Amino acid sequence: MKRLFWLLQILSIAFPVIIFFAYVVMAEGDQFTSEHYMMTGLSAVPFVIVQLLKFLMSGVDAE
Repeated sequence: MKRLFWLLQILSIAFPVIIFFAYVVMAEGDQFTSEHYMMTGLSAVPFVIVQLLKFLMSGVDAE
């Protein structure tokens, strides 16, 4: 179970970074708009969900 959460954490950390760099490439050097910041911020939501699941499932393996 720990390996699954490690994998999910790595993927959910990489997701916002990938979206951020994708916007940089697509904008071709233009300044960011509020939409760029909103989408980059919202893409961090999966990381928060994974952390919440990890916290809620932390006591399951103890038995």
